Amino acid sequence: MKITKVEGSKKPLTVESVEIRESLVEDLIHAERISGKTQGFEFLAAVLSQIGTFDGQLLAPEELRRLPTKDFLELAGESGLTDATTSPGTSSTSSEKESGEKSE
Repeated sequence: MKITKVEGSKKPLTVESVEIRESLVEDLIHAERISGKTQGFEFLAAVLSQIGTFDGQLLAPEELRRLPTKDFLELAGESGLTDATTSPGTSSTSSEKESGEKSE
């Protein structure tokens, strides 16, 4: 199978430098309000828009959707939120209650 990469019709967002700060609970709450979600890529874009400056500017989550996937995922990893926001999960407490098991 031959795969050929071609340019898309939408121009990706190119950013030279990004500065992110540690997220606060209020950032997560605001991101939830903006995106209407508590996890996933839309929520993550909303969080990143709250904690990051992109070439010295604040950008809306809608603008961050145009980042190349590789850059977005790298930035998400640096934020420390990828596990909590991109995959569904349950807390250990709730799963322990459901199964009747205790972890030691």
